[in-house]
Amino acid sequence: MDYSKFVDAVQENDDAVITEQVNVITPVLIKFLMVRLNASIHDAQDCAQNTLLIAIEKIREDELSHPDALINYLFTTAKHEYLKQLSKDREMNYEEPPEHHSGPADQLDRLVDKEKMGILKQCIDTLKVDYRNFIEYWFQHPAYETSVVADHFGMSVNNAWTKKHRVINALKKCFDKKF
Repeated sequence: MDYSKFVDAVQENDDAVITEQVNVITPVLIKFLMVRLNASIHDAQDCAQNTLLIAIEKIREDELSHPDALINYLFTTAKHEYLKQLSKDREMNYEEPPEHHSGPADQLDRLVDKEKMGILKQCIDTLKVDYRNFIEYWFQHPAYETSVVADHFGMSVNNAWTKKHRVINALKKCFDKKF
């Protein structure tokens, strides 16, 4: 295609010929972006339009006047416009990092918690059977009030409360010793 008509029309401000030439050049740029760079039709249309606006400005400023160099300039500019578009899309998409990348690094905490649970189980195993049954019941039902636990074990609320705190203190001493 002879691009001298396009260059001449821009230099002479002939809007009718510019429009005619833009309607011929635009599909070429769109097809180039879609085939060579796998651009979507929407992105290719946007980039082709931006490319032609840039080219028209360059021609009007006498920075681009050789018709043979125009097609290379258009393809190169379209490619750069598309790559710029991709870069902007990436920046926008990462204003909020994906959740799987933004979670706190908790591997160490999980290891420590796992170790602590192991130590706690060892300490529970060292308790007398009635204390072990009592505290395991509390662990299985942490929301229960002391009166419910007392009824379950057939004791007074004061005895249940006292027994709970004795067991907790024994577990704490054992835990502190092992940890």
